[in-house]
Amino acid sequence: MIPVRSCSQVRAHDQKVIDHIGIPGQQLMEVAGKGCAEIISQRWPRASVIVYCGPGNNGGDGYVIARWLHLWGHDVQLVQAEEARSQESQENARLCHLLGLQPKTTAAPATILVDALLGTGQQSAPKGAIARCVQEIKQRALSGVQTVAIDIPTGVCGATGQAFDPECVVRAHLTLSLGYLKTGLLVAPGLGLIGEVQNVDIGLDLAHRWDRSLETPEAWLLEQSDIHSWIPKKRQGDAKWNLGHVAVRAGGGAAVLAAHGAFRAGAGLVTIVAPRQEWANLHGLWPEVILSEHVDPLRHDVLVLGPGLGIDKVEDVLEHWTHFEGPLVADADALTILAGEQQAPKTSFPRVITPHSAEAARLLGQRRSDIERDRMSAVKKLSEWGLCVLKGPHTLISGPETWINPTGNASLATAGSGDVLAGHIGGYLARGVAPRKAVAVAVWRHGIAGERLPPNATASDLVDALR
Repeated sequence: MIPVRSCSQVRAHDQKVIDHIGIPGQQLMEVAGKGCAEIISQRWPRASVIVYCGPGNNGGDGYVIARWLHLWGHDVQLVQAEEARSQESQENARLCHLLGLQPKTTAAPATILVDALLGTGQQSAPKGAIARCVQEIKQRALSGVQTVAIDIPTGVCGATGQAFDPECVVRAHLTLSLGYLKTGLLVAPGLGLIGEVQNVDIGLDLAHRWDRSLETPEAWLLEQSDIHSWIPKKRQGDAKWNLGHVAVRAGGGAAVLAAHGAFRAGAGLVTIVAPRQEWANLHGLWPEVILSEHVDPLRHDVLVLGPGLGIDKVEDVLEHWTHFEGPLVADADALTILAGEQQAPKTSFPRVITPHSAEAARLLGQRRSDIERDRMSAVKKLSEWGLCVLKGPHTLISGPETWINPTGNASLATAGSGDVLAGHIGGYLARGVAPRKAVAVAVWRHGIAGERLPPNATASDLVDALR
């Protein structure tokens, strides 16, 4: 997993390295700027570049970038939104001046734009000269010019990914995050503004030598190697009862999709629990799926509860939530019913909830816009209900430090996709994977399957892609 830190955590690392390790701030700025310049030069070897510099240390990084690109033969123009204020920025502005790189108020056309205006310190929408530079970047980008943001695009909150003002924000093609990845770069809506993100290591891990408390990040970004190490392997002597039995208390097509999703996780047995008169409505059901009218705690290892169930099944949902002794995955209608309770019903058994933003809002008594404005805070609050999977780009998994799943795309925004995921989680839980790892494996594989889908695919296609 890759550590993801809040902006305040990154600043704390930075200050420890300067104050206690003894590496000067200007040296860190040199490492950061040169690292960014190398990436830009390697990607666009002969590009002409405009570097927009703000007054703080983000602008100082911009001056270093401009200097190195100039030395490597690029046609570089400097646009200085405001006079450099920090000592490090002033020194790097002076070095640019010695090389003949004079700040301009109006730049000629170029092929690459570098946004080094504000960085992670921004707390509000750009104003004045900074705002004018943002609008100029946006206007130039309309002609196909590539924009590279340093640390974070100007106008984006580093904590939440929210644009302070949607009309005054840089939309980057590439964001070069300095030191560590930041939370605002990896959650919606920031995901739609940063383009590709790449971390530039500037040696901030040195801070751990002085203060071990700094090792704990705010979140972790899941990697393929993590998932592969957690996927259970089938053994030669395994029988179907060794691979777990998933019960799906659900209805209609949603029940079918959840059952098929459980089988795709390798569950040995899957049963749909529904009244006999509803069995005829389970269209497209695989013959491998068992039908029953009752949850059997002696046979069923995991219960997936809610998809297509109906919001009138209040007693049913509350009974299973409270008393089913194995892991339970609550989805869809089960979440709506639970949201009607003033607080999470008490239970001592493992519980997983899988809300999208509207369901999360109901569970927390908030508006959907509140959830989407700060998904990191929302997933922490939702953990009061159990292990939370807050669906969306990127899906978040609750825990002491939030896990962020980077897989998936817009193909998953289709009816039934969440039903497949609920069943898939249930399948890995039934196979004995620890709950948080089971959720991570299921969410990752669900996202990868979505990336494989052709345009206009359905949830049934998603089940096939999970092979």
